[in-house]
Amino acid sequence: MVMMVLSKSKLKKIVIFILIVAFIIGGIAYILKNRTQDTMNLLDMAGNTQPYTMGTLRNSGHVAITCNVDLGWEDEYIEKILEILDNENVKITFAVTGKWAENKQDLLLKMKAKGHEIANHGYQHLNYDTLSYDENFNQIKKSKQAIEDVTKIKSKFFQAPSGAFGDDTVKAANDLGYICYKWDVDTIDWMDKDNPDKIIQRIQKKDIKDGSIVLMHPTKATSICLDEIISIIRTRGYVPGKLSDVFSNE
Repeated sequence: MVMMVLSKSKLKKIVIFILIVAFIIGGIAYILKNRTQDTMNLLDMAGNTQPYTMGTLRNSGHVAITCNVDLGWEDEYIEKILEILDNENVKITFAVTGKWAENKQDLLLKMKAKGHEIANHGYQHLNYDTLSYDENFNQIKKSKQAIEDVTKIKSKFFQAPSGAFGDDTVKAANDLGYICYKWDVDTIDWMDKDNPDKIIQRIQKKDIKDGSIVLMHPTKATSICLDEIISIIRTRGYVPGKLSDVFSNE
């Protein structure tokens, strides 16, 4: 009788142990299965040698619109673009060079005042993939300082001019605390500066996805068709927004 009680006791302990192990394994499996894309990207961000072409936040419901402002010849259309964004109640990311930030402080402050995000586009419009680590570091850091001196806000994202990233570019930017990005939807508006219809046709053919990054510039054509670009994004079921809307906040 005693042996039977002991046997049942042992059996009970074994069952409890199995249930605990199963619970732990199930919990781990659930976490791995439901781990978000932004968490996975966060784990390898420090060692990442390529810029992100899409946001890392899964199911963000957003598409980021980025506008590169660097050469200066597009400045006359920035006011119109800001007006359209106001009318559409959309906040985007403007990537500016440090040199432009120094020379166009009024426009930069207007972007900030309207709630738009400012990204680092390097100090000068150079081929960063041909620069050494130190040269990349100095260009990015100089731009960082120029932007933050004007806006009093730390910039979080970096895009090399023309998207020309080398391994040293990414490493230097990461060492300065930046997330490097490119794009997966290109308006190519720099080539069709006077042809808004062609830009719209191009965007309509693009596979816009959750977390997509749209690249544009403040050209005449873009200032004409920006509202239509925003409409296309919304029609696809997404909210047009900033880079920070499609990247993890961690």
